[in-house]
Amino acid sequence: MVEASDGSGRSPRRRIWVWVAVAAAVVIAVIVYIALTAGAGDDPAPSSGPTPSSTAETPTDADPSAQPTPDPSATPGTMPELGPVAPDEPADNGAGLVASITAMTSVQGEAVQAGEIAGPAVQFTLSLTNDTGEDVDLGLISVNAYLGEGRTPAGGLVRPGGDPFSGTLADGDSAEGVYVFSIPENQRDDVTLTVDYRAGQPAFVFRGAVG
Repeated sequence: MVEASDGSGRSPRRRIWVWVAVAAAVVIAVIVYIALTAGAGDDPAPSSGPTPSSTAETPTDADPSAQPTPDPSATPGTMPELGPVAPDEPADNGAGLVASITAMTSVQGEAVQAGEIAGPAVQFTLSLTNDTGEDVDLGLISVNAYLGEGRTPAGGLVRPGGDPFSGTLADGDSAEGVYVFSIPENQRDDVTLTVDYRAGQPAFVFRGAVG
């Protein structure tokens, strides 16, 4: 049997199947849309990660009071010192140790080590007498010179004649050490010489004109 055509070149049966296919496609599309929409609504909002605390936490073991506190007595320029004496007078620590400057000589300093500057200098010969009842470690002694009221450090030199204290000074004995410092001739009216002999103990201080 031959199906009648509707004039468009397609038979009525073919048109029915086309409409069925279109309708099925629409239904499927609707079902997919509903499924996707429902699934999206069920999912929780994506997490943005841990929320940072508004206040930074301080470690419980960070105790500011546990930090070492600088000791003012260990700061340069504030070391404990005995009262100053004139360069030609002995300095006594009151415990049996006496320091004195036995000679001051104007010399031409020689630069032989890094940082040294050749030029006018003063050579100091120091004497230390021990009546403390115990030995004194001379290796701990530090001698420094300063210029003027502001105590500007004078540069130390090895030559000529530098021979620092060394060894051990027995009770009842005396020892000498020689120190050289760069001191311009026009700055010798007010010079301070300090002799530190043990940490925590007041240093001997000589102050006045030198050279």
